Order: sequence, then structure tokens, then C-alpha cells
Amino acid sequence: MPSRVPSFPFFLAFLVVTAATLFPSSSSQQPPAAAAVPQPRGFYISCGSDRDVQVGSIKWAKDEGFTAVGNASAINKPHLLPVLATLRYFPDATARKYCYQLPVVKGTRYLVRTTYYYGGFDGGKEPPVFDQIVDGTLWSAVNTKDNYRRGMSTYFEMVAQGQGRTMSVCLARRPDTKSSPFISALEVIDLADSMYNTTDFGRFAMSTVARSRFGSKGEIVRYASPFAAVRVRPAGRGILT
Repeated sequence: MPSRVPSFPFFLAFLVVTAATLFPSSSSQQPPAAAAVPQPRGFYISCGSDRDVQVGSIKWAKDEGFTAVGNASAINKPHLLPVLATLRYFPDATARKYCYQLPVVKGTRYLVRTTYYYGGFDGGKEPPVFDQIVDGTLWSAVNTKDNYRRGMSTYFEMVAQGQGRTMSVCLARRPDTKSSPFISALEVIDLADSMYNTTDFGRFAMSTVARSRFGSKGEIVRYASPFAAVRVRPAGRGILT
């Protein structure tokens, strides 16, 4: 359920916190994807990967060319989804922020989805807390500690409008950031002109609170929708396919 939040590019003082939702990190927990489902338009980036990765109907691109900073790391855990098996982390503590730059069309609306799975890449026991920023505006804090303790990954979603020819999705350290910010996957998906067309994106963005499949006792489902949305049962929310 999207919620309206003061946003881009004017209300820089407002913090937009997307509800972190949980999803299993194991590929054995995922339903098979239909190969015939077309891939929604946009960018699907497997951060830290040295090759493109096909997962069901989605082809995930390596992040080369989208960022010029950070280091790649592999996660040595069994049964991980391919897009969670690598990440990019940013050890330079002197930098103000670490950014991905993606080409967009000014005025077009996009679903931005960031995904995080720590995996102990730095030898620590719990993931660091840091901020995420879209087009220069603070989006939310990224705190995946509780999810990681449960063996889960975390994603955040928002809908934002292109402000120019590129959109930046950045991570930034906070005073309480104890190790390197990191990211597992990044999606920037084109939305149809008819979607969310009553929102004034000159003053607001939209953040996802939850996607739930009420009454279901089954596993997570990813629909063939214009933005590759996911629906989950309320007791265990969130997924990446």
C-alpha cells in the first residue's frame, strides 16, 4: 500500500522511512517463475556481480557502468538466491555518499526498490545501519539487523519521478554507522503513465508500507504486473524473486 510523503525536490528536511519487509534468502523457498512472463521495463541490477544473472523471467545485470565506487563481495552461504549471493560495499569512510547513476526520462514515474542481505561479508555479526538517498533527498535509514537475525533479507520501495536525465540512488554513512554500507540489488522500474497519476510528484514521493495477500497460507507470489510487485501473507512479509 503506497503512502504519500513530502518529497522531491523541495522538502529536504523530511525523512521518508519505508517499512522494511522480510523475505527468505533461500532460493528453495521461492515458487518457480513463469518463463513466458515478460520482464517489466527498467533496470534490474545485481550489485557486486561480475556477470548477468537470470532468475525466472528477470535478467539481472551486473552493476558495472552504474557505479564507479565500492568493492564487490561474494556471500558464502548455501541456497542463496543468485541476486543475494553478491553485494557491493563501500569502505571509504571519507566519502560523503556512494551512488548509482541510472538514465531516466524527466517526468516519468519509477518504482525504486533496494534490497539488502548482509551475509557477514565483513566478518561481523550484524549489519551496519546507514542511510539511502534518491536524487539528493534522504529516503530512509537502512537497518536490517532484526531481519538478518531471522535469516531474512530486506527490501525498500518508493515511487519517484525523474527530475532530469539521470536518477541517483545513494548510500551514506550516519554517526552510528560502524562498518561499510552495502547493497545487494537495485531496481528502477518504469511505471505506466496511468499509474499514480493523481500524485503531485513535484511535492511528494510515495513509499510502500506493505504488500499483503490476506487469508493466504501459501508462499510468496510475484505477479506479472507493470512493476513486478510482490504479494505475501501478512505474517511473513516481503520477497525478492
